[in-house]
Amino acid sequence: MPRKSFQEEFVAQVRAAGITHAVGVPDGWLAPLIEQLGNAADITYVPAAREEEALAVASGFAMAGKRALMLTQNVGLLNSLGCFSTLCQNYRTPFVLLVANRGNLFDKNSYDIPKIRYMDGILGAMNLLTTSYYTYKDEPDLIKRLMERAETAQEPAVLLLDYPPNAHTVQ
Repeated sequence: MPRKSFQEEFVAQVRAAGITHAVGVPDGWLAPLIEQLGNAADITYVPAAREEEALAVASGFAMAGKRALMLTQNVGLLNSLGCFSTLCQNYRTPFVLLVANRGNLFDKNSYDIPKIRYMDGILGAMNLLTTSYYTYKDEPDLIKRLMERAETAQEPAVLLLDYPPNAHTVQ
């Protein structure tokens, strides 16, 4: 039997984690996943124009007792750190935050390289718990574990999508 696509595997894990609400800002790596989430009858997907808006919506879902997922690119997250610290961290809103970590070892786009230069240092300086998708891509309960971490820590659990979706082997 052929392996499921990244999007199919990810959405199945989202469902298994009990996540019912998602919000995101498109990125080339995330667009197919966002499309699949938007087409899912059992998941409410809200498109956002900016990352600050997406953080507010995800935090609102969490405050309302919903299990939520937010999707963004690393530069978008860096652009919205003020909102992240004053809303998500200050009000301790648990949700899973999927970040397309562009410019990493597996990203072949030269214009994405500068994006990674600050990402690791800033996330470390913020003392955020992060998880590498590349490291745990074969973990069948990854999203469930991240949602549980978010709820236990009472803050967003950051999953760095540091490996191109649909690339089961490095080219």
